[in-house]
Amino acid sequence: MKMIRGAASLATVVAVFAVTSYAQTEKQDERTALPSKGLLWGSKMTVEAQPCCAPIPGAKPVDRSDAAVLSKVPDRASRDGPILRLKLQDGRTLKITDCNDQAACEAERFRVHRLAAWWPAQRLYVVDVGLYEDGMAYLISERDGRTTRVTAVPVLSPSGRRAVALTSNLMAGVELNLIDLGSDPPTVLEVSEMPACAGADANAFLRPKPVWVDDSQVRFEGVSPQPGDKPDTKQLLRLGAGSPKWEC
Repeated sequence: MKMIRGAASLATVVAVFAVTSYAQTEKQDERTALPSKGLLWGSKMTVEAQPCCAPIPGAKPVDRSDAAVLSKVPDRASRDGPILRLKLQDGRTLKITDCNDQAACEAERFRVHRLAAWWPAQRLYVVDVGLYEDGMAYLISERDGRTTRVTAVPVLSPSGRRAVALTSNLMAGVELNLIDLGSDPPTVLEVSEMPACAGADANAFLRPKPVWVDDSQVRFEGVSPQPGDKPDTKQLLRLGAGSPKWEC
């Protein structure tokens, strides 16, 4: 759900975020899974018992951004048209296939997958997933292909121990994910309150660009998608030793 107003309290969210628990919530379990019977989260995904990623003669990139990332990790990822392959441990490969043929893929099945990053310290692939009228992202473990679903391509903190993913637009609403990368799989929690600093309207949106000030502060920059939002309203989320809070 992509409207964060009126959900669980921010203090509760961060209390869980601060401590990696052995018993994750049902919602977290719904965010992380292995591909089963060729599908996961509506995407065509299969773990194959063969190595990746030998160059494919005649293979063509599907877009420039994907090609740029793939060129940096030729031994880990490859593309053959709509098929993206990612190297897993133990000589296996995760095969992800787009479904973007307008004649064959109705809206609920439409998926395109673009490799956005390889995070070597975390051993995670970041895949940007385009939907028919929205999007999300996958954090995919190199170990076994286990996939964690987040709202958008995340932004790493300076230390690489955390990340933040944000959707903020008039069509989808607002969803803000805090991601703990110290656990395997990553723990994702939703920030469920909006900042209420002076000048903020009850219907204000987060500005769309999260920027880490340091490892404990995230500032939101850019132009709000909500017409009429005041551009100088403070939007700073502090993740200190205690309960994180919006700072005014």
